[in-house]
Amino acid sequence: MTEHVVVKGNTLYSISKTYGISVEALQEANPNILGNSIAIGDTLIIVVGEESMPASEPVVKDTVEAIPHKVEYEMYKVKKRDTPEDLARLWGFSSMKAFFSLNPDAQTDWKKGMILVKPVVPGSFVELFTDSIPSITEADTAVIKELNNDVKILGLLPFFHKHYINETPLAKRSPLALSFRQGMELAIEQLNDSSLSIEITYADTYNHADSLRLAIEHNPLDSFDLIVGPLYSKRVLEISTYAQAQNVVSPLSKNVSINASPLQNAVVAEEHQWQTIVDLVANRQEVDSALQHPRKALIVAKNNEKTQSVLDGMFSVFQSPIIILSGDKWRENTQLISLNSSIHYDLIIYDNDPAFVLDVLRNLRSGQASYTWYTNENQISENGITSDNFAREKEVICAFSSYVDYTSEENMVMVEAFRTKFGNQPDEYAFKGYDIIQFYLRNLLERTPEYRGIALGFKPDTEGKNTYAELRVFRDFEWKKFNHIIEQKD
Repeated sequence: MTEHVVVKGNTLYSISKTYGISVEALQEANPNILGNSIAIGDTLIIVVGEESMPASEPVVKDTVEAIPHKVEYEMYKVKKRDTPEDLARLWGFSSMKAFFSLNPDAQTDWKKGMILVKPVVPGSFVELFTDSIPSITEADTAVIKELNNDVKILGLLPFFHKHYINETPLAKRSPLALSFRQGMELAIEQLNDSSLSIEITYADTYNHADSLRLAIEHNPLDSFDLIVGPLYSKRVLEISTYAQAQNVVSPLSKNVSINASPLQNAVVAEEHQWQTIVDLVANRQEVDSALQHPRKALIVAKNNEKTQSVLDGMFSVFQSPIIILSGDKWRENTQLISLNSSIHYDLIIYDNDPAFVLDVLRNLRSGQASYTWYTNENQISENGITSDNFAREKEVICAFSSYVDYTSEENMVMVEAFRTKFGNQPDEYAFKGYDIIQFYLRNLLERTPEYRGIALGFKPDTEGKNTYAELRVFRDFEWKKFNHIIEQKD
């Protein structure tokens, strides 16, 4: 038994993978956990016995046989593009000999649909071999080519407006889903060629639990290489409990609980946008310090637990920052009027309340201090903060995970193709459907590690969660790509 102190970025799922145990075992050992909720600083009890060994520390001996070590197993059906080499790595084997000792038929009769024995906990099969994973054989390559010639996608989208006579909030979701579907279909049309056949099946989820269950019963998830959807949080979290959840992409939901599930997530958590800003500010301060230019981080936020967590976490890298924490009436923000005018401040407003953001800026403008405002997409989008607010500032830099540059030739080609195919203009959901298919198919077929689409960027971590963020600076009433090297010289 050991203890683990929760740090930034930890989830029950990531902690369970680190120690080679199940989420259920972690919850059982810590009955004080409510659902999947954990907080930075929590101390968790980790029970690691012979039956659950950490995936990062497999047991290796000099003998030449591999035996199960009180390990739990489950059945796994081979899918298209699965290879013995990839599964061996995914399941925590350090040698192909150990993998084939558990699944001897896989060495001579590899094929789609065959059933393999898989350790429930990655790395828990005791490996007693020291040889490295060999390269794949010609026979294996032939199998991969055979399995690669067609791809099946399942789209789980709600189309239920015909069941509502009046324009209810539910009815408004169907046009959104339709735009998303049109974007997907354009991407599939462009990726289909003579060597690759892509088929997509749509199932109407009605955004209802029973309908989702029936949709999956009629369309077994193991029959598809990629499942896109559902669109909304409750249904996404329900599908995360299925065995094939690793093939599911959550396309739109911003529910933070999704990052604690085995699903792939196309939506970038806000913390990754803030981290991109932190890295830039820290780098700028280091450069300016070498040039003896006075520069300080200025963090203004509401005084609450979330703020304290980030101050102890990612913001702790700043050297002697100025921190102003505001209470209910925000009176503390008036301190901004009298800031030292001989120092340039790197301003971070850590709150998405537009009234609070504008109050901070109003107080700063009343003083004489020089500052650069660093913000992110979540803070400035859909909350009434308009371009005139950015235009008043000397320099505003924003971290985006979603941005459409309509001046790009590539983007205009996509827009024209969409108009030709559907007779209307693509909206933000059409762009997202297009980009998601473009990336996740490339990733499926070619292991594409990073991709920038029309609106979305993709940079998944090892658990399939998107971490992409790009910096843009507001100039001439538009957000232009920020080039750190050029800006630094200026």
